[in-house]
Amino acid sequence: MKEEYSNFREFYPSYLDDHRDPACRRLHFAGSAVVLLVLAAAAVTRDWRWLIVVPIVGYGFAWVGHFFFEHNRPATFRY
Repeated sequence: MKEEYSNFREFYPSYLDDHRDPACRRLHFAGSAVVLLVLAAAAVTRDWRWLIVVPIVGYGFAWVGHFFFEHNRPATFRY
């Protein structure tokens, strides 16, 4: 995998290659959706403690997708 990209056109084929499995893509979507719900809960309740779970949820769903479905390393560990 190329480490640096100068534009989206260079980056996107690599991104697609890392996200071929539909289950991985669904987990990314689910994680992003849950993060938005947690942020909304933090705003509505005005309780900053909700924000503690944002990185856990956001990265957790994606990492499960990569480790168990794609069988590759998430970009988090490559950069």
